[in-house]
Amino acid sequence: MTLLNITIGLLLLLLIGGVLYWELVIAEGAHLGDKAVVKMYDWTAKRYDSIKQYEPEFETDTLGYPLAMTMVNLGFPRVLDVAAGTGRLARTLLPEPSFRGQIVALDLSYSMLAEGVATHPEPIDSIQSPADRLPFDDNTFDVVACLEALEFMPDPMQVVDECIRVLEPGGLLLLSNRRGWEARAIVGKTWTPDVLGPMLEAKGLFSVDFQRWQIDYDLIWANKRR
Repeated sequence: MTLLNITIGLLLLLLIGGVLYWELVIAEGAHLGDKAVVKMYDWTAKRYDSIKQYEPEFETDTLGYPLAMTMVNLGFPRVLDVAAGTGRLARTLLPEPSFRGQIVALDLSYSMLAEGVATHPEPIDSIQSPADRLPFDDNTFDVVACLEALEFMPDPMQVVDECIRVLEPGGLLLLSNRRGWEARAIVGKTWTPDVLGPMLEAKGLFSVDFQRWQIDYDLIWANKRR
């Protein structure tokens, strides 16, 4: 085998490794379809929280407390967490003293849902379902959230449409939007705020507010028109 052949072989291995890393780690299988994504989450369910390394104080300051405050005047708010995973939103919202409502956690990965139920002292309703065909009537929930998930969906905008459909008029939609160089690598599933903002307004949302949330994400707060 010549030096040229060895070099070409190494370059091919590096290229294949780079593509696999991009698709399986950065894009989390987003371009491989529902089954591939769910399989990856099923494999990592028991390690997911340790991989993510959520910080309780940060979660409270950026999610739990501000979200609870938006519902403080509602008698018994209903919250839907789409692609809930291991229950990140429930974990930070349920301890808030001002929150007296119901959380429905929806995910296509049974293992992720089971892990969330196992780690929550408070009961939540868990439903295994795809995010682009939500099994609820129109105008059902006061708050609908979909965090760190849209870029991994086969059709992110279909998921957004479904979230809006099941949201009460005047209700709050809470989304995250991937940012940074990794976002550009997830082709066709992420947008810059100047593009995404008008898209959401065209779908019947108002007061669309982008907030810097994490290194890789913006948090979007918006309300459904009455």
